[in-house]
Amino acid sequence: MTRKVLNPITLATIVVIMYTTLPIMSVFISTYITTYAYMLLIVFLLGFIVLSGGIKRITAIAYTVFPFALYILLTFFTKTDSVLLWGYQSILFLLPVILGYYYIQHKPENMNMFAKIMIFAILITAITTIIGVIQFPQAARILATIAESDSAENIKYGWHNIGGYNFVYICVLMYPMLILAYKFRRINRIVFLITFLALLTLVILSEYTIALLLLLISSALFFAGKRLGEKQLLIFGIIVFAAVFLLWDVFSRFLLWLADVLNSDVLNERLTALANGFTGLENSESNRIELYQISLEGFWASPLFGQIFGQHSDFGGHSFILDSLAQYGILGGMAIVFVYRNIYRWFFKPFKSSPGYGYVLWSFVQAIILSTVNTGMWLEVLAFFIPATLFLIHKPDSEETYEDSMDS
Repeated sequence: MTRKVLNPITLATIVVIMYTTLPIMSVFISTYITTYAYMLLIVFLLGFIVLSGGIKRITAIAYTVFPFALYILLTFFTKTDSVLLWGYQSILFLLPVILGYYYIQHKPENMNMFAKIMIFAILITAITTIIGVIQFPQAARILATIAESDSAENIKYGWHNIGGYNFVYICVLMYPMLILAYKFRRINRIVFLITFLALLTLVILSEYTIALLLLLISSALFFAGKRLGEKQLLIFGIIVFAAVFLLWDVFSRFLLWLADVLNSDVLNERLTALANGFTGLENSESNRIELYQISLEGFWASPLFGQIFGQHSDFGGHSFILDSLAQYGILGGMAIVFVYRNIYRWFFKPFKSSPGYGYVLWSFVQAIILSTVNTGMWLEVLAFFIPATLFLIHKPDSEETYEDSMDS
């Protein structure tokens, strides 16, 4: 049984999971082996998955990744790196989608094991990140600004296994799954409370304001019912946001209190700006509103094709979705719509009849919100980590197959 499960493809997938969730893994490979070895591993893994199933699987995977490939093709026209590096980044973009599709459709029995490995690795990195940012204040934020993977700071923080921007938001996006696991008694109250406090500590010490806000918003689901469905989620969301709108003064005072309590200049400045509403955000040092407006103005300057055919249009650089509109115009917008459509179809819809689907759906909606107000798409979470975790909580609909999804 062990020989059957731990085949080379399974082992390669485990390496990918660890490489994604353990910063020390990438530093170790680049230092003692070579990054090219990891590249070859990915090529081997994807090559086997795509080619081992014959024409039928090639067609199925091509159908699944088509909108993702379309978006990648658009990025070719605005790339600043070499063709080789662009190709490698494109493979990394597609990797979690192909892995998620393959294991959900063909090897679902492996998902429990992958989920356990992923959760364990995330917990380890969360602990080392908390310790690391205490020892090196703002290390998690500094990692988000480092462009070169071989820089001294990146290597130093990597050896301390400190997670940066991407890791912090992986944890935040996975948080609704923690609530769902508690609701269905997969974990007890003590484990939930300890994990929540660790996650809250991680986010506060990492000083990512949007991560803190999303964490607080998702925490409202703790008070929702166990069998939260789509309609219940919508009603619950309307109630929460209506309460925030009607009680804005109370909410504003809460943000100001939070800004004073937290020992962070970054969080203090941004929470204070948010507490003062639109005017406060416009006058803040970071001024995200201005960056979003730059992207929207860039889109209106060339709405059809963006910068694809050499037209110059600026973009703010702080929103994956808005920046894509500015760079690729309506074509980019359509590609993104179909990307999210396929993400929902393949990785969320199979769990639609499962109890507590509202928690799963919120994870999807939360990721779209995050990609609107921040950079990144977090395909590893949407296409692989969340589905794998759901296999630990409850199985997807047994009747949901590739053919069923194509017909829907």
